[in-house]
Amino acid sequence: MANNNKKKMLFTTPRGTAVYPWLNRADFQFDTNGQFKVNLRVTQEEAKELMENVRNAANDAFGDKAKNAKMPWRTDDETGDIVFITKSKFKPRLVDSTGQVIPENNEPQVHSGSTLKVAGTIYPYTAGGNFGISLQLAGAQIIELVERGESSLGFGSEDGGYVASNDNDAGVQDTSYNF
Repeated sequence: MANNNKKKMLFTTPRGTAVYPWLNRADFQFDTNGQFKVNLRVTQEEAKELMENVRNAANDAFGDKAKNAKMPWRTDDETGDIVFITKSKFKPRLVDSTGQVIPENNEPQVHSGSTLKVAGTIYPYTAGGNFGISLQLAGAQIIELVERGESSLGFGSEDGGYVASNDNDAGVQDTSYNF
């Protein structure tokens, strides 16, 4: 018989690669209330422990029906890696590689390809006839930060072409991007 207590358990992922992170601001595309989220790609070997903990939470919450529960991961078709799906309606805390919380006004923009560890709560849910386990995002540790910059666009300088003004520095002719 299923345990209706729905006990929450904490989780921390192994190191992984961020895929489509929305950690600095909420994504409103599919949720009008906004969602903070990040998918984290890890190897199958590194994913085993967290996957087992999630399965155990499903067994505790849903009993015999656990095998039909929706799980918070998918397998990457190209690499075979496991992609954990984490999300929250609340802004996650960001910490640096030493474990120090980064003040909100000093948080870097986290982009796909950054190396992160993610922490939060393993949460069983039942909604609209669906049931499963979600990984509720509470925080992310930035181990290696991938930043967006001109070099990531692949454009070099072209002689004799259009040169835009940089509104950030009045009177200065700077041909760099104005982000």
